Parts: sequence; structure tokens; C-alpha cells
Amino acid sequence: MVRGLSKISMVVIIIAVIVIGAVASAMIFMQQAPGQPITPTTPLTTPRTTPQTTPTPVTTPGQAIVSKKDTLKVAIGTDLDSVDPHGQTTTTVQNVVRHVYETLLWFDENGNVIPWLAERWEVSPDGLTYTFYLRKNVRFHDGSEFNATVVKANVDRWIDPTTRVPLRLQLGPVKGAEVVDTYTVKIYLKEPFAPFLRALANYLLITSLGIIKKFGNATITEVVGTGPYKFASWEKGKRVVLERNEDYWGSKPPIKRIEWLIIPETSTRLAALLAGDVDFAYSLPATDLERVKNDPKFTVLTPTSNRVIFIAILPKGPLNDPKVRQALNYAVDKNAIINSVLYGLGIAADSPIPPHFFGYAKMEPYQYDPQRARKMLEEAGFPFDKELVLLHPTGRYLQDKQVAEAVQAYLSRIGLKVTLRTMDWPSFVAAITKPLDQKDYDLLLLGWGPGVADAHFTLHGQFHSSQAPPRGLAAAHYNNSEVDSLLEQAMRELNEAKRVELYKKAIEIIWRDAPWIFLYTQKWFYATSKDLKGYWVYVDGEMIFFDRAFFG
Repeated sequence: MVRGLSKISMVVIIIAVIVIGAVASAMIFMQQAPGQPITPTTPLTTPRTTPQTTPTPVTTPGQAIVSKKDTLKVAIGTDLDSVDPHGQTTTTVQNVVRHVYETLLWFDENGNVIPWLAERWEVSPDGLTYTFYLRKNVRFHDGSEFNATVVKANVDRWIDPTTRVPLRLQLGPVKGAEVVDTYTVKIYLKEPFAPFLRALANYLLITSLGIIKKFGNATITEVVGTGPYKFASWEKGKRVVLERNEDYWGSKPPIKRIEWLIIPETSTRLAALLAGDVDFAYSLPATDLERVKNDPKFTVLTPTSNRVIFIAILPKGPLNDPKVRQALNYAVDKNAIINSVLYGLGIAADSPIPPHFFGYAKMEPYQYDPQRARKMLEEAGFPFDKELVLLHPTGRYLQDKQVAEAVQAYLSRIGLKVTLRTMDWPSFVAAITKPLDQKDYDLLLLGWGPGVADAHFTLHGQFHSSQAPPRGLAAAHYNNSEVDSLLEQAMRELNEAKRVELYKKAIEIIWRDAPWIFLYTQKWFYATSKDLKGYWVYVDGEMIFFDRAFFG
């Protein structure tokens, strides 16, 4: 392994990393829906004992928007694995079906929870009972009515242990639901769960009572929602077609038909966009970013995702020393990786969570300082003859293989012996979910991107000791009782100002303990034809919505 690389040699390595190839692998709206401004709420300050009086989203049609084309063609890389509203696991798939399904609540452009199918809500002082007052005159695509009985049936199915619900725990400790009257429903929790409203706005997609009765705990294969589009057809591996819901309760979409074309290869998606065969393309090759940016026929989107990319450091042997782990952070130039390997598609980490998350607290960054890193390792008595194995996937995250190679080069520069081990995704997952004593690697390149931009979903998932594999996916096997206590308090604390303080304390400890080499928050690279307007990017930075889109 190369030791003490010169600056010129390092540049050569980074350039070599770049030309190997590109692979593409999600709280802010990029474009607000024209004709349908969304009034921001104030940040939640629960407990709330009086009805939520935040203005509802504007749904009264104003001047009709006329689209020059009736059909929108969208290129995505992933086929649908399930259309079950409670069986979603993949963001891109949820993006498609969420044009059909809706939720009780949603988010405004600032990431605050706003009314949707529920017009307002109340929270009991103990945080265990949520009362929702539902929107009237809403019908499902099968003609049935949306009401409290329907909501209860969806909640009951979500918590039914005999039903496959992969993201069940993301909704928190839901106990059950009760119908108060036709348009009022109560949802009960077993214990306070502070992110509940945000989770509800993201995860609980609502289908009709008839569908739930028909399928029971079996996988739902018929798509019936209340949304602006109806599910028309699905040719597996080829396309999904949605058609406008002419009876939608809100503003009618300008575009009549959306065709989601399944194109797995990033280069092929780009070729389809350049040829005019599609109007919008997801997850394009980072290597082509400048090329598409400079083409006047297209608009480029690079939204910030909810996904942090990091190197998990397993706490075994010399890596169990926090000083050693801090040294590894000083050894890697995150900004150079972002600029040279990711083509700018990242934000350098100054916290374990992205900057747009609720609960974010900015820390003093680990600035690139290889001399300091080497000195810290020497002071810690690090055995420089020890070989470190860095495990990484390929094709899962943006430029993941190239990022791993760059990290290897930086660590080699301070005299560490680092061997890369590349795995396909199924083998990679099998390796990282083993107990610590069964792992034969030391470092791990991983990404973590929850659907809700709330500190709980990253900090608890990655740093609470109960989530260490094989029980969870906390890849660094981090174990700090003080952090555990702070995260548990924050999860139950209904005063959001106090939650922020608890997360700040936890983040300060995590940052100092350095269980990760903190790298960056990933951005995405999407592009659209110039004449498509009105689309908007969801708060996770990954899902795009076309219910207000039009060709102008």
C-alpha cells in the first residue's frame, strides 16, 4: 500500500477515481405548485390542546392552467416492487404511487406539517391521543367516501402483525384508532412519540375501505386512492401509466396522463432525455452534470436529499479509541471528494444529520489536516502495520466505489494500510447485518436516508445502542449510555424547543466520539425538458411531484 503520497500523486489518484465511471443511486420544495400556493404553518409546538387552525392548502381552482401537451413521460430506474400502500420500502416506488394515494397530513415548503385529508387536529396533553377532523366531500377512485371509518381501517391494517408492513416502526408506537363520528377519528399511541405527525404525513398512505376488506392482510394489488391521478396500468419492467382524476377534491392537474418509463441504466435514461423520448429523468450520471447544465434545452435539478454518506468505524482493536477515530476524520478531505468525485453533488458534513433536518445542530467541522491526523495516531499508539479493510457497495449510492477509493487514498497518505472490499448489494447487506464479533472488516461506506427529515430517524436509527446489528442497522455499533438516554428523552419530549436541545447535546457527544468518518449529505441529479414547468421536489429531496406540472 502506498505511503506518504505527494500532492501531485494525490491529484492523479483523484482524477483516476473520477474516470473509472459513474453510478447514480432523497426539506425543501424546488418549485412551488403554480396556482396552488401553500401557506406555511408555524413550527409544531406540541402538546396542542386546542384545534390546529393552520390554513389548509389552497384547493379552490383559480384560473385554469393549460398544458400544451397532455402526456408527461418520466424515466425512472426502478420498477415497482409493490403497490400496497402499507407495503412501501423504496422511495422511487412511493413517488409513483403517491400521485394516487394521499395522507392525512403533508408538508409545506419549509418542512412544517400542514393539513391535507385531515383539516385540523388536536393532541392530548399527555401526547397519547391525536384527534383528526377530516376533510368532507372527498371520494376514492372507486367512488366510495373518505371518512373516519376508512382511516381507522387503514390504521388497523398498519398495526396488524399478520400484515406485511416493512416500515411499521417508522410510524411509532401506534396502539389503535377509534371512530368518533363520520368525520372525526382518534389515533392512540402506547407512549409519546414526538415525530408522530411528521411520520404520519410521510408514511400512512390511505386506501379505500372496499380494498382493505377485499385484501385483508394479504398484499394489496389494486391501487385505489383519493389523489389527483388514478392508476391506469402497469407493464412490469416497462411502464406505469397514471391518468388524471377528473373528480379530484383539489385543483385538477393540468396534465392528463403520466407515463413512468422503467429504464434501469443511468446512461440510457440520459440518452432518452437527450433524444426527447422522455420529458423528465431521475438519477442521471454525475459525469454528465455539466454537459446537461450547458444544454439550453434542459433544466437541471440538484436537490439536497435526506441521505448522509459516511464511513462507519467498527469499535474494535485500535479503532475503539475515540482519538483514533477523530484522526481518521482529519485525514480525509471531504470537500475535495465532493468537488472532484461527486462533481459538487454533496454538502460536507458538519453534523451527523443533514442541515435541513429538524434537530440539526452545527458542529465544528473536522478540517482536512493529514499532519494532525498522523500525529494523533502516533500519540494513540496506533499500529501502522495493521491492515484495515474498507467494505463498500457499488452502484448503490452516487459514485460510491469512487468515493471508497478516494477515502482509501487519503488514509494511505498518512501511512495506513487500507484494503477495499467491493460487494454487490445483497452480499453487502448480509455482511453489515451480522453481529460485531462476526465482522471481518474495519470500515464501512454506507448511506442513511430516512423519509422524514427529523433527527430522530437518523440519530436513533444509527446511534442508539439498541439498533446495533443484527437487531438494527446502526452500522458503527455505537454504544454510549448518555446518548441513549438523550435520544430516548427526545423521542418522548413533546416540546419541540426542548427536543432541539436534547438533540444538540446528543450530537455534541456523537461528534466528539466520532463513530463515523463524517463525509457529506448527498444531492441528486435530475433533469427535465425546458418546457416542463410547475413540478416540485418533496421535502426528502428525492421524490418529484407532477400534480401541478404543465408544458408551457
